[in-house]
Amino acid sequence: MNAIGSIGGAASALSNLAGALGGGLPGSWRSALRQASYKGVPFGVFGGELTFGRRNAVHQYPQRDGVWVEDLGRNARLYHLSAFLVEGSAKYGGGGVVGQRDRLIKAFETAGDGELVHPTLGRVKVSALEAHCLERWDAGRFFEVTLTFVEAGERKYPTTVTSTADALSAAAQGLSVASLIAFARDTASAVMLGAAIVQQAVSTALGWYQTAVSLVHDVKRFFGAVSTLVGSFGRLFGGGNSGYSAAKKTVRLPSTVDQLIRNDAAARTVVTQAGTALVAAAGNVTDTATFGAATQNMAAALAVSAVDPADRIRLLISLSGYQAVAPTTSSAIGAGMATMQGACNSLFRRAAIGQLITASGSYQPTSCDDAAAMIDVMAGVLDAEITAAADQGADEVYLALLDAKKAVVADLKARGGDLAAVTTYSFSASVPALALAQRIYRDPGRSDDLVTQADPVHPAFMPTTFSALAS
Repeated sequence: MNAIGSIGGAASALSNLAGALGGGLPGSWRSALRQASYKGVPFGVFGGELTFGRRNAVHQYPQRDGVWVEDLGRNARLYHLSAFLVEGSAKYGGGGVVGQRDRLIKAFETAGDGELVHPTLGRVKVSALEAHCLERWDAGRFFEVTLTFVEAGERKYPTTVTSTADALSAAAQGLSVASLIAFARDTASAVMLGAAIVQQAVSTALGWYQTAVSLVHDVKRFFGAVSTLVGSFGRLFGGGNSGYSAAKKTVRLPSTVDQLIRNDAAARTVVTQAGTALVAAAGNVTDTATFGAATQNMAAALAVSAVDPADRIRLLISLSGYQAVAPTTSSAIGAGMATMQGACNSLFRRAAIGQLITASGSYQPTSCDDAAAMIDVMAGVLDAEITAAADQGADEVYLALLDAKKAVVADLKARGGDLAAVTTYSFSASVPALALAQRIYRDPGRSDDLVTQADPVHPAFMPTTFSALAS
């Protein structure tokens, strides 16, 4: 009888406790409470505790007052719940209290994260840490349970990502090797026909060298270099380094006009020296390794002469368009000369394209539209050479060019695909660039960018309609 009386007293006390906890609470708050459960196993809740904050490492140093607190990020939230299970309560799963406890034990001991329905926080993805179940003879068919959970994080594993810059270098190197192999194969029989074939190689190399010399004297290339000087030169020289990424600067840039002129003269001299070496190597064209290296040095010298990658790409595209068309005869010697001329043309084009692939990695798009436009330009050059390689039956060059196109597109998409788009703005009247920058971007410091993109007569009189970055 005493045991039965104890059970009845415990149930009565529990009922009184529930009434005391819920009776005086505002209806809206009570109605918002959720039925607590873990992995679908319900239980009642007396109360709970939530631990949250930041992860901090406290550093202390000798002979120094105070500490340095290093913030390591948000701490994982801990959920502590004081719960209970009651015999025969449909609200908490029904059935015997022992069966309810067994289901909760199974939920805790099953591997993997689960969903915790917290009375006030709602549904939370958690990992179960530990649980304690308290049974007392005087409480009868009532178990007290203490539950501890930790906020579950996303399972992230290290992934390997190929460097787009390394992929460009590998593609350019692969194209260089494949081009030299194709050249050696195509000219192996022609060079056996005598000095006229070698002279044709010299003549073709000389024409390509003269094209490079004319390009290195390009005035726009020098203007593009002016924008690398210390100070702001606006949009008049190189578009304020449009498309130039400071992170790509691998050489020390000039700080004065005199130094800039000396550097430019040195660059022209390097091109001249590379051209002389190329013509000399063409005189012994049977040494394909030396001739191929001289060809690569010629294209690289022109590329280095342009500091701004936009100018570098423009010059290399022009150089890759060189095509010697010296007339030949239908004789065996004439056919051999034509073969040598065509093979040299292909080798020179592909050397320029190899440098073009590398130069595209130094070009920093200003917008996603700019990146898309550069992809179209590069794809056009590469597609034309891919078609030429396919027509010649140069399988190794064809495959190398396909790999190069994939690398170029992937690199430009990676660096420019997430940039802001270009949109058209229209205003009822001409407004100064400072005011427009504040109105469009909420940042007057971006007025120079607007001037560069809109190209007004004067920054104080911007055009009423122009295209600029959307954000």
